[in-house]
Amino acid sequence: MLFGIFSFVLIIAISLRVTFGRYLNHLPEEKRRISLENFKSYLRWIAGWKFSFLKLSRWDRAIDYFIKWAKKNFSGWTVWVFYLMSLCYVYLASSGLFFAWFVPRGLFGFPLLLHVAAGALFAITLTVILFLKARHYLPERLNASGELSGQGFWCPLLKKSLPRIYIQAVSFWIFVLTGFLLAASTLGSMLPYFNYPAQIVFFNLHRWSAVFSVVSAILGLDSIIE
Repeated sequence: MLFGIFSFVLIIAISLRVTFGRYLNHLPEEKRRISLENFKSYLRWIAGWKFSFLKLSRWDRAIDYFIKWAKKNFSGWTVWVFYLMSLCYVYLASSGLFFAWFVPRGLFGFPLLLHVAAGALFAITLTVILFLKARHYLPERLNASGELSGQGFWCPLLKKSLPRIYIQAVSFWIFVLTGFLLAASTLGSMLPYFNYPAQIVFFNLHRWSAVFSVVSAILGLDSIIE
């Protein structure tokens, strides 16, 4: 119960924070601050979306943007590795969170078997992506990057924009770390070498790693959308 409530509130809070940052980025710099007036305007902005996410045209635009970004950042056959990883991750995150939030018994049956299979593919594709992209998010590469200028991620607490490449790097490494914690906790729970208390530790590690993986995915996705 505690995990379900905390994870739900955390993911909703991060999503609201991301969209609030998007709203602030459209304001003149002198008006970018946390205030009741801005928050009310933000709520009206959100309300203006209504049910636009149900329109197929919106999904078509989002998928087109995703495909263009993938082809720009992954060459040749590697783009299909990225597509497969993304597809597996969408199922893993949606199935895991749905059963954690709405099904007291938890994940079971055929969805669980598919979850395990998708998890294995995700671990393999994530490893390939790590070898392909890790060097782009090393500190020396970030300092030498030409992407430090222009509109970034507005931080109301610091009252300045952070370069998007920094947000991408932090999100990437958290996503990789939590991804391998997810794989390790799953593998550990399957091996016959650990007792019941250890299995509980693996179970909790898996769930919390999943939550922070989703948080990093939300931040990473926001950072790549211009």
